[in-house]
Amino acid sequence: MERTARKTWRRTVTVLALALVVLGGATLVAWAMDAGPFRQRSYCWGAWQEGSGPQVLGDDFARTAEESGTPQRGEQASCVMAFGVPGTEEMRHVDPTVRGDAPGAQETAGGHRLVARVGPPPRSTGQPRRAWLAEALYGNAAPLPEGMPGVVGRDRGTLVLPEECDSGDVPMVVTVRSEGSVPELDSEREVADLLLSLANAAREKAGCAQGESSRITAPVRTAQQEETYRGGRPSCRVPGMRIEPRRGTLGGYASTVWERLQICSLELSDKNQDVIARGQFVMTSHPRLTALFAGMAGDRSPGAGWRGKGRVAGGNGLVIAECRGRPTVFSLHLDEELEQGAEPDSRRVFARSANSVAERLGCPAVGPRG
Repeated sequence: MERTARKTWRRTVTVLALALVVLGGATLVAWAMDAGPFRQRSYCWGAWQEGSGPQVLGDDFARTAEESGTPQRGEQASCVMAFGVPGTEEMRHVDPTVRGDAPGAQETAGGHRLVARVGPPPRSTGQPRRAWLAEALYGNAAPLPEGMPGVVGRDRGTLVLPEECDSGDVPMVVTVRSEGSVPELDSEREVADLLLSLANAAREKAGCAQGESSRITAPVRTAQQEETYRGGRPSCRVPGMRIEPRRGTLGGYASTVWERLQICSLELSDKNQDVIARGQFVMTSHPRLTALFAGMAGDRSPGAGWRGKGRVAGGNGLVIAECRGRPTVFSLHLDEELEQGAEPDSRRVFARSANSVAERLGCPAVGPRG
């Protein structure tokens, strides 16, 4: 009887041991395959995975996200990932809802948010496109390294996807923007990593992931801080761009100065530091970036003394002219108060600005001299 009991006990122990071995092996397999209870969460179409590198995806933050649409060629898709310190008031009242279509829409509603957008620029070649460009190519960002068609700062990034993702001649663009009481993330490199992960996920979802994945091996430049332009100092460090507003303080961001891309964003602030007028200057000869301006120049000369095709009217000027064998965009937009402060007028400020940049590049003048 006692011997039978010992045998039964041994069999039970053996079965339990084998069960534990099997369970342990299954657990290890699940962990190795990133499945089961060890699976790390991902956000925004699988682009951003917990623990993948950027601090915003690390253990210090809690996250929740909401998607609107799926990346497709020619279509718009959005995702908002709200994040904050676990257990805090801001994380109890987060709102990851996607609202509005413009990338610059003010969407903050508690906590911090990463707003990801995938899709083409607005098809309208007027104010909607200009507003989109002002946000996507903001001056407080540096060009991505290795000739990639995009820019990155500590609070936003923009990347134009390869031609395989185009819808007709309309490019597909991914943008990331951080919003909240302290919108800056840890570094430009962190934003670049988030941007490229989003780009790769968007290409996969849209069925245009041919070729190599988007990646960066070179260092990412640091964006410059805001500059102030007083006492007749040329704006944007561009000789000829003389803007003397009747009131307020004129500042700008001119981080991107490269032979294929130059961007400056202007902001006129009142005594309360509220922005009352904005402006933007862009030069680019990168084919993927010039595609963002498609349809805006028209098919006629702006007038006597101008090279290329374009339109110059009021505070808006855009010309596409050949420079060093490449079609090159020269663009200037000034809100009304900045247009009124252009010396001697906005048309000549645009011509002088475009000519000074063309000269820097070793190209003939774009607009009339004088």
